[in-house]
Amino acid sequence: MTKVAIVGGGPRGLWAAEELLTLARERSVDIELHVFNDFLGVAYQPDQPKEWLMNVRSSIITTQFSDFDRWLQNRGVDSPFPPRRLVGEFLAESWDTLSGYVPRGCSLTIHSVHVEKIEPLNETDDSWLVQGELFDEVLLATGHATDWPGALSQEDVPAGVRLITSPYPASNLNGIGVKDRVLVRGAALTFIDIIRVCLPAVFIPVTRTGQLMKPKPDFSGLYLDDILNEGSEKVRSAKNLCELKVVLRVVSTQIQERAGKQDEEWGMGVAWREMYPSIVKRASYEGRDSLKGFYDLAREMERLAFGPPPESYEHLQRLIDSGVVDTSHLHRGEERLADLVRELNITVVIDAVTSPPGVVPGTLVHYLVEEGYARVRPGTRGLDVAADGTVIGQKHLAAVGRMTEDVVLGNDTLSRTLHDVIPKWARRVIRNATPLPERVHGIPPLAARLEPWAKKLTSDPTACRTLITNFGSPVNVLHAGVMARNIAELVDTGNQMGVDTRVFFARKANKGLTFVDAVKNVGHGIDVASERELFQVLNRDVPGAQIILSAAIKPDSLLELAIANDVVISADSRDELDRIAALVGDRIARVMPRVAPDPAVLPPTRFGERAAEWAERLTGLVRGVDIVGLHVHLHGYAAEDRALALRECCQLIDSLREYGHSPQFIDLGGGVPMSYIESDENWVRYQYAKSAVLAGYAKPFTWKDVPPSNTYPFYQTPVRGEWLKDLLSNGVAQLLIDRGLRLHLEPGRSLLDGCGIILAEVAFVKTRSDGLPLVGLAMNRTQCRTTSDDYLIDPLHITDNADGSEIEAYLVGAYCIEDELILRRRIRFPHGVKPGDIIGIPNTAGYFMHILESASHQIPLAKNVVWPEGILDDIDID
Repeated sequence: MTKVAIVGGGPRGLWAAEELLTLARERSVDIELHVFNDFLGVAYQPDQPKEWLMNVRSSIITTQFSDFDRWLQNRGVDSPFPPRRLVGEFLAESWDTLSGYVPRGCSLTIHSVHVEKIEPLNETDDSWLVQGELFDEVLLATGHATDWPGALSQEDVPAGVRLITSPYPASNLNGIGVKDRVLVRGAALTFIDIIRVCLPAVFIPVTRTGQLMKPKPDFSGLYLDDILNEGSEKVRSAKNLCELKVVLRVVSTQIQERAGKQDEEWGMGVAWREMYPSIVKRASYEGRDSLKGFYDLAREMERLAFGPPPESYEHLQRLIDSGVVDTSHLHRGEERLADLVRELNITVVIDAVTSPPGVVPGTLVHYLVEEGYARVRPGTRGLDVAADGTVIGQKHLAAVGRMTEDVVLGNDTLSRTLHDVIPKWARRVIRNATPLPERVHGIPPLAARLEPWAKKLTSDPTACRTLITNFGSPVNVLHAGVMARNIAELVDTGNQMGVDTRVFFARKANKGLTFVDAVKNVGHGIDVASERELFQVLNRDVPGAQIILSAAIKPDSLLELAIANDVVISADSRDELDRIAALVGDRIARVMPRVAPDPAVLPPTRFGERAAEWAERLTGLVRGVDIVGLHVHLHGYAAEDRALALRECCQLIDSLREYGHSPQFIDLGGGVPMSYIESDENWVRYQYAKSAVLAGYAKPFTWKDVPPSNTYPFYQTPVRGEWLKDLLSNGVAQLLIDRGLRLHLEPGRSLLDGCGIILAEVAFVKTRSDGLPLVGLAMNRTQCRTTSDDYLIDPLHITDNADGSEIEAYLVGAYCIEDELILRRRIRFPHGVKPGDIIGIPNTAGYFMHILESASHQIPLAKNVVWPEGILDDIDID
């Protein structure tokens, strides 16, 4: 388990925690996450005044829990600039929700503590000590410094004058009365907050620039996309600050002309704000090095572009008009403060200048710089970090947010679209924490059990390429070698329980004739479901006595073929029994009536008829018909259900024997469970991940965000032998022993466990029109599909050269259908994928290859190749 510390529980810390745990969920990685939150951040405290409004539109705020606008609507709030305290409530609820959806294998602990220092364990270990605990990874997301050298102190004001070093929390402003003359250092957004919650005789703001912030520029109803798109492209390609300024002026002029107004500050404000994502991209990291003087430009543009919301600005204007705010001294911010206080008869001084961005003396980050663990990027104020936030010179220490300003532009925002530092950081941490980071897997991983032959083949790209070249794509590779083992597991368990157990391979599970031969060679039988299947099996010299006909629909020609070859026929109804009797002539038909169990005990079924109905029909012998046993066809895999059916059948057996019949066995049909994966842990994690998606919390990992609702239980326990032992326990075996009855089973999938793999060639790698990555395979979806929604086991990437960039993509197929998906889960390729590579879909012999295969579009059916011989199965030889 990887132990991670996030220092700072504000919006950035929340985002980082969400990203990290999301990836942990999607990649089944164990993360022990600790968040250290001192709750000293004041921007979004839930108890602050309602007049303190957001300075950005609510629409840009989102967390994994919800988007802020929807959250507001649910509370009846309709304002693009709502009170900041609502943001605090929203963020707190987001943290609470995250705590309720921590992925399996992970933990989240939140510590209410202020972290003053972190340090590496030693020079040779990359671990870090935080509050006495050792961590593999540390992320700093501490936000604004609460104290800094430039802050005012009591020494800066005359005796007897009240100094308020920060207006936060709002209770700091208590006691300001109508007779007070209040000097405020700073006239930006903090000043706006101050004037919204108290009313002295006069506010006198002073600044170094001598200017107030402009209100947010409004261009609603004005189409500017063409101007802004062209301008943004030019911003990204600007060679230096001079070119960047030219672009801004040109765009500003175009905007003013489009609006039919002449207001350079308004035009520049719109240009800066709306092209800000491109400015951020151009002016971050190495891009900042070629923009000498950018800081001064940004400070002026932010005054024009990111000013207060309309309501707050209108309030300011009313106070100016009424004389409560006196701006005549606005330009005097450079003068000695004590002199101004005396000259203007000030009674209260409020420091509205917040700590600057970058590395601030007295902070945790400054300590790291002083100790040589980090550095300030030359020519900036910011901590030097890589694109994933990793501190330059370190491997497992990262930083995001205000401390990196100048290196990463635009950290003071709640938007998650301006930067991808946090997602990149989370991917790095998860990649390092993943036990098998190079393995291709679905989201979340469900690695297949592979037989030795399959491991050897899929580790040999040349052999796989030869199969594709010789037989086309896809190719079904069939290996019957493990069937004998799977059969023996069932037979041996039955014998251990004292029950003579016979196995009949359900031919419908795979049409390959190599499997028919394998079963015949170990002395067991075949279950067929059509006339063609029966004909093919007879042609493989399987004796009729070792064949069961269980077809749902049986034409007379099929019944004739079965009767003629002494095949045991499952009679699905009394009418079908009468048809058999009418066809038999002077021959004997071997029949097992199909019993539909009591629907009050087991789910209703379309197959068979009730035991009482068979007992009524078979009170006497039927001419030409030998009732050799009973048959059951149940849905699902529950041993308990089959035990109930056996008990009911035993009662019918007793009645039939009283009527003169001699049934010798009960055939339970199929439904013998198998497991595609080794351990239940990944299956449980998949179910947890799916539940988080269905709850609306986690982002979907399936095509078009529709999770599969009907899939095979790819992990089951017990399986085969142990399952049969459970079935025969609690007296069930004794019921059969007492009656001298054999037990017949008709497994398909569980006999084919480990017997096949589909190989398909990658035809293309592209994106959907919205940028979603797609990997096209030379096959169609019917060539790996059953009646369930999806095949959930991870595919295999078979290639000689995997050296591309990581992508997560969907595997799409050859049919001209929008939803032509081979697998509906997103698949992660750690080193990319390219045309000509091969994708292996493992352990697909049971049903997935053939049960729904189609030659639509006149695309040929997949060839079936016997391995290791490398020759066509006889089913494909005309």
